Amino acid sequence: MNNRSKIGSHVVEGKVYINLTSVAEEYGMSLNSIYKRYSRGHRGDELVPRKKHKSYIEPIKIPNYKFFVKGIGYMSKADACRKNNINYITFRKRMEWGWSLEDALTIPTKFYFCPNDDLGSGTAKSVIVEGKNFRSISEAARQYGLSPECVAESLRTGDTIEQAFKLVGKATLHSFTYKGKNFRDLRHLANHFDFPYNLLTSRIQFGKLSIEEALSLGKTKILSVGRYNKTILERNKELASKTGELYFANVIINHNKRYKIGITSHKARDRLSKEFSWYNIIKLVRMPLYNCYLIEKKLLNVLSEYRDLSITPDQLDGYQEVFDLPEEIVKKIESFINI
Repeated sequence: MNNRSKIGSHVVEGKVYINLTSVAEEYGMSLNSIYKRYSRGHRGDELVPRKKHKSYIEPIKIPNYKFFVKGIGYMSKADACRKNNINYITFRKRMEWGWSLEDALTIPTKFYFCPNDDLGSGTAKSVIVEGKNFRSISEAARQYGLSPECVAESLRTGDTIEQAFKLVGKATLHSFTYKGKNFRDLRHLANHFDFPYNLLTSRIQFGKLSIEEALSLGKTKILSVGRYNKTILERNKELASKTGELYFANVIINHNKRYKIGITSHKARDRLSKEFSWYNIIKLVRMPLYNCYLIEKKLLNVLSEYRDLSITPDQLDGYQEVFDLPEEIVKKIESFINI
């Protein structure tokens, strides 16, 4: 037996070994390695390197992270880009544009835009259009048949996503919202509802009807004098039952004092103030619009011989409702309207 194996007993990690050979066998080391350590003065636990001890636990190394994002540490910005699969140049540009570290290291789920956005390159930003996520402005623009450069320029100058992708028009003097949808003008609305544009404008601009009222009357032209007639009111029961105002007023037109009879579903004063520089309401009654219409029709028929024929349609919408009346007729009208 080798003398090296006879050297007295040894205690390693609290266990007694009769010789160096048994220590070597227990820890999977060569006898020569154990003997060399013994020759150098190592005894007890030092006979076996610490990392080979049965009780050895690898110490926890705490890396010297430069920064943390969402609780994850990174040794450098390049390290963060690698681990998040983000191009470093993209990351750097995002930081120059003022993005936060978190956003710069994330594949965007919302739209970001900056004046120097490189369309179609690795620096392109994702964009959500009508609930659909696109990887870049270019991809979205192509989907909508638009020029990526034009879309980017629209966004750069302050347009919304909807405006840049032509989903809605820019607000103008002629644009408006109807039932939650934006329209560039009346022609846009007419096309949307497949409604005759000229008929729509005639009813709204000249007939002073609301969009709802104009559309509800249908696409067939109604030949009539005045804003309302029997056909209109019978087609639209809701309008017919709406409270209206029947008025009899003095007005000044063409520098002459005349009398006007009319009805409106709004305020008579608002209607008259838009049409005349001076007016004075002599009589005014409120009742369902259909009743107002019946009384107005009767009065217009009775007074037709007194109509001022010098008043033309280009001067006044209700040009057939203006009269040159003698005083005794005025008194009769006042009495009639009082009924």
